Amino acid sequence: MQQKNLLNLILLIVAISLASVIYFSEKKNTDLEKLSTINTDEITSIIIQHKQNTTSILRQKNNSWQIERPVTIAANDFRINSILKLINAPVHSKYSIDETDLTSLGLNKPGTSIKFNDQTIAFGIINPATNLRYIRLDKTVYTIEDVYYPLLSSNFGTLVSLNLLPKTERIEKLILINQTISRNEKGFLKSNIDISADTINKTIDHWLHDQAFAVHEYMTREALGEVFIYLEGQQQPINYLITDTDPWLILARPEIGLEYHLDIEAYNNLIVPQ
Repeated sequence: MQQKNLLNLILLIVAISLASVIYFSEKKNTDLEKLSTINTDEITSIIIQHKQNTTSILRQKNNSWQIERPVTIAANDFRINSILKLINAPVHSKYSIDETDLTSLGLNKPGTSIKFNDQTIAFGIINPATNLRYIRLDKTVYTIEDVYYPLLSSNFGTLVSLNLLPKTERIEKLILINQTISRNEKGFLKSNIDISADTINKTIDHWLHDQAFAVHEYMTREALGEVFIYLEGQQQPINYLITDTDPWLILARPEIGLEYHLDIEAYNNLIVPQ
């Protein structure tokens, strides 16, 4: 248990730090040539290939991002926008592919690549002398700061929205451990236990707006309980398994291979409001 929690904490710290590293790396290297002059606002499609895994992400009409593969789910816009900065990343050096050994640089058959619209960037190895990452774009090999690869090589959950539910949705019914909250014929929310209307409204608000501090690949654990959320216009509920409550709350969705980690205070707000 301690090793698992330590690993999750390390992954969280790494994910949070990446955007800061990217920002300060760009600030430090403002005088360097850019990988391209492509306007990131024009990018509408992102496809990440890592080993045998593919993550497809599309820009929505409201400029938010949605993951379309391996599952359809809202993306973490902050992290996607961090990845977009790769297309204009500062370049430390560049070489024609005709004067480089692509195999020795890990670029002959790259295991990781990202495609922005129709521009593909392949990732090679790190130069051990400079700690810079070799990448290829078109017929040129570049070296850049190694701040993007960790996001691209992680489980796709790293790029998933931290929200528990889709935005702008209306909750019709909550089946929780200690009660069921549903709308009556007049559309008012009622609980089958004796709690105040204020508590009911706060519970709905928590489900709509609370965020996990991390989303990870699903890990099989014994289920401690289950909750169901019925949204307006949806016949099938979203259901979460409660798989851990120490030291934090973990809500899992095995069917999409993800689990959401929240501060333990969320247990009372989301699972057993009173």
